[in-house]
Amino acid sequence: MPSPTAMRCRWGLLPLLALLGACSTVTKVERVGPDLPARAGACHVDVVGAGSRDVAAYRVVAKIESHIQRNVFFGGRVSLRDDAHAELRAKACALGGDVVRVDDSVESGAAEMSDVHVWATVFKKAK
Repeated sequence: MPSPTAMRCRWGLLPLLALLGACSTVTKVERVGPDLPARAGACHVDVVGAGSRDVAAYRVVAKIESHIQRNVFFGGRVSLRDDAHAELRAKACALGGDVVRVDDSVESGAAEMSDVHVWATVFKKAK
């Protein structure tokens, strides 16, 4: 039988494990264009919708697919505009992009889980 101290440590880890299992973000990046240097940490990236013609003069840098999942009791609801756009902007900065076009997205929820799945393209302004 485990000692009382060991039991307290195990029970103390349970809330931490619940919080860690409550949120996840998985992002896949497929480079399409040339490797570009990453932009500064606080770079500005515009996010536009699928029907936007603003990117016609830009060159494609990468395709991004991202899935964000959160337990509504521990982390609140996940949002396309807040959470997914922030993830896309961070990836675009790391890829050297200027604009992200959201090609498609799905927001869903089941029981206590909230999910957003988004497909996007990163563009660089042509010089």
